[in-house]
Amino acid sequence: MARKVPLPWSSLGSGAPFPLTDSRMTSSHRLPVRPGPLLLFGLLAAGIVATEYAVVHRADFSQHPALPPAVAFDLLVVLPAVFYLCLVRQYRLPLTTLVAALSGGLALSYWLLPAGGVPLLEWAGRLVGVGEVAVAGYTAVRLRRVVRGYQLARTKSADFIENLFAAGQPVLGRLTEAVMTEVAVARYALLGAWVPLEAGSGEQPFSTHRTSGFGALLAAFAGLSVVELAAGHLVIGHWFPRAAWVATALSVYSLLWLLAHGQAVRRRPVLLTATTLVVRAGFVWRVAVPRAQLLSVKKLTDVPTPAPGLLNAARLLLTPPNLLLTFSEPQPVRGLYGLHRTVRRLAIYVDEPAELLQQLADNHPTH
Repeated sequence: MARKVPLPWSSLGSGAPFPLTDSRMTSSHRLPVRPGPLLLFGLLAAGIVATEYAVVHRADFSQHPALPPAVAFDLLVVLPAVFYLCLVRQYRLPLTTLVAALSGGLALSYWLLPAGGVPLLEWAGRLVGVGEVAVAGYTAVRLRRVVRGYQLARTKSADFIENLFAAGQPVLGRLTEAVMTEVAVARYALLGAWVPLEAGSGEQPFSTHRTSGFGALLAAFAGLSVVELAAGHLVIGHWFPRAAWVATALSVYSLLWLLAHGQAVRRRPVLLTATTLVVRAGFVWRVAVPRAQLLSVKKLTDVPTPAPGLLNAARLLLTPPNLLLTFSEPQPVRGLYGLHRTVRRLAIYVDEPAELLQQLADNHPTH
């Protein structure tokens, strides 16, 4: 017969820190995309374009009939080949992305070479048109796969972001985190007021924004950002009009991100089930911890000192944490744009810490 093994709650309410003697307590960051192949392609592409530019602007260029076809070959064949070797193969992108490289080479050819000087360009333009139609159809098919995958995942979970990533992974591969994060930002920012609470049956939600003043603080921060945006646009625009519009676009995106984060915090509370504690900080951090691996919990009255293996998830809520979770095993935490960390302690904020503590103490798992 199974017997209950109580969790060590002796430290609840005390200020004594937990001893950290496990050598496995580490913290790591991992970016979802390696920048090396992208930088290599940029350097090679810049070299090819610079070389062709120098050739085309030679004084005797028109006197050598073989040079225009050679330049067109480099831009329409060599450049897409470099794109394939550096990006498509390294990042495992769909072969249809080669159409983008061919379109770029075609645009460069029209820009560098004399009009009508190379009949190959006319045929290449027709091929690109056909390729663009094919890519549009292929994209529509892939999008249907994502939609169907999301609908299937939604029947099992109320977590929009988890369902979105599960649907996009088979289609987008390594690009899933980056693309789907942008989709999530747009969804919460534009539709967040109508998004339902992301908690399913059997999941008890604990809000993280009602008693902390999170909404007022975020609104004040957004208001200051708007003032800064307007002032920056006027100052920069006086000397650099184009740069001012670029800076304004980036600032508008930042405000969109703040709005999305605020709505995500409201719609994505901490969840407690019979077997799992799910901690979510907006759409930035998410960790699902089996309750069997929850070693201890204690109340906090101040921000814990930064240390290896510790993540303060309450920082994104603009408030000090009020609970510190300690795990018996390192736990993976997934972050924005595919960022990952591994933690042994997690500082969180919930509006009703006493209620969460009571639920954990009364309904801890059996062994």
